[in-house]
Amino acid sequence: MSELVRVFVYGTLKKGFANHYLMETEANGVARFITRGHTKEAFPLVVGTDAFIPFMLPLQGQGKEVHGEIYEVDSNVLSKLDELEEHPTWYKRTKCEIITTANVPGIQAEDVVSCFAYFLTDFTEKFLSHEFLSDYTQDCHKAYSKSIDKRRPLDLKVQSQDK
Repeated sequence: MSELVRVFVYGTLKKGFANHYLMETEANGVARFITRGHTKEAFPLVVGTDAFIPFMLPLQGQGKEVHGEIYEVDSNVLSKLDELEEHPTWYKRTKCEIITTANVPGIQAEDVVSCFAYFLTDFTEKFLSHEFLSDYTQDCHKAYSKSIDKRRPLDLKVQSQDK
C-alpha cells in the first residue's frame, strides 16, 4: 500500500455531499476518515460561479476558520481528488495547518496537524464581496450543480456571475 497523506476537505467532498463518493469508492483506493477539524488560520470560504461551488481562497488571515473533515488517503485517491479539483490548473493542492476537534487514536482534540487542502488561486476580486463562510453546510449545498463535472473551469469563468 502506498504512503497515506492527510487531506482536509471543506466542501462537496465531505460526508453527505455530492462528491464524497470519491472517498467511498473502494476501487479509487484508500480513504480513511480521521476526524473533523478547522483551519488554524482564517481563510475566505465562498460559494461562487453559476454552479454554486465552494472555494477556499489562499488569503491567510482573511475570512474565518474553515471547518471540514480530515482524511488519510493513498496516492490513488489523491490522484482522483486532483483530477476532480483540476490541480494545479484550477485549484492548487497546498499544505495548511488544521486544528482537530476530537480525540482519535494518535491524535488529541486541539492538536495541530498538517494537511493538504485545495485552494482556488485564480479568482476575481468579486469573490471577495461574497459572504465568507466558516462551514459549507447542506443549506449551501442545495444550490450546487453537479453539472460542474461536465464543464471546463475556463467555461465557468466565462459564464460566471463572478466576472
